[in-house]
Amino acid sequence: MNRGRFARGTGLLLAASCATNASAQLRSGSSPALSVPSVAGRAPETGLRARFGTEIGQRLARSLEPDERLRGIERVAATHTPEALGLLERAIGPGAADARPALDGIARTDPRALLVVVRALASWLDKEDARAALASIVTAPTLGFSARPTPSNDPSADEAAGGGRVLLARQEAAIALAESGNLLALDALIAAAKGAGPGQTPALDALALHPPAQPLLAGIALTSPATIAMAASIGDLRSLDSLEAAVSATDPALRAAAFAALGLAGDSRVLDAARSALHDPDARVRVGATDALVRLGARDAPRAVEGLAADDATAIDGLSLAQRVQDEGVTKAAAARAVAAANPELRALAVAALGRQESPLAVGALAALVADIAVQGDAACALARSPSATAMAAIEKMATATGPMRRLAARAYLVRRLERGERSEPLDALLRRLAASNDLSDRAVGVHALVALGQRDVASALEDPDPRVRRAAALGATGPFAAPRGDALLRRAMRENDAITRYVLAIGLLGGDPEAVMPTSELLNRARGGGPDAPLAAQVFAQRGDERFASEVDALLASSDPLLRAHASRGLGSSAARDAVGRLAEIYTFEGNVEVRRAVVDALSSRTGEDSAAPGRQNVLRLAARLDPDRVVRRTASHALTTRATAPGPPSSCQVSWLRIVPAEGATLPEDVAATFVASDGSALPIAFDEDGYALVVGVAPGEARVRLAPRPPAYEAPLP
Repeated sequence: MNRGRFARGTGLLLAASCATNASAQLRSGSSPALSVPSVAGRAPETGLRARFGTEIGQRLARSLEPDERLRGIERVAATHTPEALGLLERAIGPGAADARPALDGIARTDPRALLVVVRALASWLDKEDARAALASIVTAPTLGFSARPTPSNDPSADEAAGGGRVLLARQEAAIALAESGNLLALDALIAAAKGAGPGQTPALDALALHPPAQPLLAGIALTSPATIAMAASIGDLRSLDSLEAAVSATDPALRAAAFAALGLAGDSRVLDAARSALHDPDARVRVGATDALVRLGARDAPRAVEGLAADDATAIDGLSLAQRVQDEGVTKAAAARAVAAANPELRALAVAALGRQESPLAVGALAALVADIAVQGDAACALARSPSATAMAAIEKMATATGPMRRLAARAYLVRRLERGERSEPLDALLRRLAASNDLSDRAVGVHALVALGQRDVASALEDPDPRVRRAAALGATGPFAAPRGDALLRRAMRENDAITRYVLAIGLLGGDPEAVMPTSELLNRARGGGPDAPLAAQVFAQRGDERFASEVDALLASSDPLLRAHASRGLGSSAARDAVGRLAEIYTFEGNVEVRRAVVDALSSRTGEDSAAPGRQNVLRLAARLDPDRVVRRTASHALTTRATAPGPPSSCQVSWLRIVPAEGATLPEDVAATFVASDGSALPIAFDEDGYALVVGVAPGEARVRLAPRPPAYEAPLP
């Protein structure tokens, strides 16, 4: 998770240093669904159907309405004739000379049409013209495409959606070219990868996904960091000699990139050169050489890391690498930086490095740092996760203090017990004392821990007279050891008067609310409200599948907020709606946001039984498995196509995300702060920070997460009946 991100207008700084194509089915009264063209190779169509398809397509393309023009290009793409191929090439051309609407250049003015053209051209990879057209899309300048084909009341949302679609089109075009294996197509991708234009990253990613069978890089001089990065991303062992030669280049940036690439490739031949480069006058080269030594497990790697950490010019890189080695000298260097550095980022990295060391010296340094208000949260979290056997004793010593320090020890113990399985009788007793305390701050921390550990019933904890304790109990209920809690949380939510607590109680929707404890109208109100509980409310609202609210579900599926779109898509996928497959296929067709595409493919993968062979499902999954640039989407789609079941998710874990907020300079910490916690699997939870500025989210999926601070809640209003 990113550190130190300011939330606009809140005066708060979030510190998370220790966190872990077939036509769609139509619904009565709905607009015609868009189609997802198949990208598999197929024979050209002939006869009247093809002729009328292209003629109708060209006529629609001359319409003044953007959606009709889009249907025109879709009609042309669907015919798959030689004439259609020529029309597709015209669609990405410079456009008509006059101002009249025409098929020429339509894909440059509408990102949706651009996606249709890319997917259609991907079924013509045996044709040189099609490959050339795809290459022109990969390398075209950003200004060559419009991002707002259908202006709405939210120009920024139009730009974001259009920009995402243009990027997706570049990525899919690059993947198709790499998949073709054609030498000219690969040459075009390599040229894009060597450049600095918008096609560089899509080209690099595509070449890494489909490495060339021919030794193309062997004949290419690696004369820039971009070509070095390309060779490293492709992983072609035949380029190692060229990479090794680059470590002697005169350009420091090139030498640094070469060392990093060779270390990543595991080439031990670079060891001697890397050792010599530790004294290079350029800091980038020293960092690259040290990175290679660390990756290759060289015995002298810790000394190199220690040297980087002691040098102001390389301290940040050195402390980052320090988290991957074990050494007393590195520990001392990190401790010195943690104590004396003025840069907050440097101090945080030093504390994180100490938290990875097994040495008792590191634990001693962290135990001292918990007294420093600026880094005590980071230090306590590092102690909680420390691999050292002496860390528990340090936490027990913290627990002998009073006030905030004792609560900090309780939080650290909860993390250590859940993640490392270690127990301490004195700290277990501390949790019980805190949970029974008259001090509201103490009681909230204790109740949260006991609920998370399954040692306190959620329903009884929710009867506490203080809302801060009730929200702490709700947050603890996310843990894997908490007793069944959904109904208890939702029943309390329906009579809760505190706005922040009402948000957090929506955690009860994680189970889907099968008993319909929360009325559908209340779910809709919450989904529309835009609070931290909106994503979960949108998911369960769509899952209900109530036809009376079909238009409201469609509005959520078209929301400008990707979180709402993703959760509504998941809900629709698990609903009993008969047209769910078609509606989900329609969403995927032009979705530029990767989180939403993940949610849609997850939802389609879960539609087994009668829906498993539905054309809309099959075509979207085939398209996603072949051309989607996201690894998770491709894996999920491929698995669903093979087994007709959803791909297995990440293993269950007892990981805890440790979050804290601190006031920005000149600001004060508000009493109540709510937020949306978005885990690595895309699920969004409503959370609240306690009076000390902490929130511990239990049972989260491993990986990178993010937090979105919420605006102040509205005044309380009774829920609709």
